[in-house]
Amino acid sequence: MTHDAAAHDEETAARAAAWVVRLRADDASDEDLAAATAWLEADPAHRQAFDEAEALWAGLGDLLPGQAAPVVDLAARRPRRTGFNPGWRVAAPAIAAALAAAVLLAPLLRSAPAVIYRTAPGEIRTVTLDDGSRVQINGGSTLTVKMERGRRLVRMDEAEAAFDVAHEAGRPFLVEVGESRVRVVGTAFNIRRTAAETEVSVLRGVVEVSDRAQPSHRVRLTIGQQVRRDDADDRMAVAPVDVRTAAVWTQGRRAYDDRPLSEIAADLSRAFATPVVVAPAAADLRFSGVLQLDDEDAVIARLERFLPIRATRGPQGVRLERR
Repeated sequence: MTHDAAAHDEETAARAAAWVVRLRADDASDEDLAAATAWLEADPAHRQAFDEAEALWAGLGDLLPGQAAPVVDLAARRPRRTGFNPGWRVAAPAIAAALAAAVLLAPLLRSAPAVIYRTAPGEIRTVTLDDGSRVQINGGSTLTVKMERGRRLVRMDEAEAAFDVAHEAGRPFLVEVGESRVRVVGTAFNIRRTAAETEVSVLRGVVEVSDRAQPSHRVRLTIGQQVRRDDADDRMAVAPVDVRTAAVWTQGRRAYDDRPLSEIAADLSRAFATPVVVAPAAADLRFSGVLQLDDEDAVIARLERFLPIRATRGPQGVRLERR
């Protein structure tokens, strides 16, 4: 084997070892998996190097406490080779060296565990994340936060939260909400998630909202813009928004511009301990104005004055019906 060929083998072996280490990291992403797959399929030698690096990693398993999660099974995408290629004996020290380094670096590859923040209806909570970002969480919300080496990730169920994100150019802040992904570096924005709709309003900076399944389906928003996405049709409707009122719930008020009563009832169910539901005949009634969220009975009385509805109270909560 020539010197150039040996150097090439060592370089390939080192890259294979790097992929084995990367794919075992807690913050390994779909992009990492796609890049690793492309590298494997580019050259049969890459596949051979990956198999051998993976085998060496398995041999180091006893030295890597806490690495119980299995590696992503890229091997399932291709036929396994049997036997050991003698040509790789030259590269084996490079593989072993890279994986031995991984033993020392393994603690750095692990990210902090996920933290779940959950609020009860009527409770507003402000949390400061490890990076200095601040999140105000509305009532009846659940957020899961995971601070990883290469990204900061938040997952939202039915929830509402206002974010003020600390700037970290090399570690984007991602929010997975419904079928959408929100990507920022440093900005302020509000996300409201219902059972079937996602709403993102930008208060400062720039935000990108994309489809989690089809990342090319995306929109970019800047200050004073809002996107609403209905899960039923996946359409992203961009419109202007008043930054003074987009997150005014953090100040104990709600502002509406021709919004359906069903949406208002969902907001009131977050704001107060007693849930509010709407009869189907009244769900599409529209309301514009500002509601002071001081007392649930007072808010309901104001709605009854402005809309042709009446409220009935029972063990399940408040029901709004058309008069």
